[in-house]
Amino acid sequence: MFVCGTILAATFAILLSLPESKLRDFLMPIIGWCVAIFCGIYCLSPIDIVPEAVLGPFGLIDDLGALVTGIAAARMAMKQAKEEG
Repeated sequence: MFVCGTILAATFAILLSLPESKLRDFLMPIIGWCVAIFCGIYCLSPIDIVPEAVLGPFGLIDDLGALVTGIAAARMAMKQAKEEG
């Protein structure tokens, strides 16, 4: 079962990496919006990888990284949606 799951995951990753794949065209906007939503939730959540209570202003670095990643993912998803439509 582990081997079949690994083969399926590898096939899925290969299909997503092909530039002309229909699966990529369909899933990339969905994945982009999911990443943007999760990054927003992470920024708002009190749980951090680098806590502000311990490191002060340096603790905001992970929140800043999540914010930049979320914005980039949302822009990518909007760009993909424009290209499809």
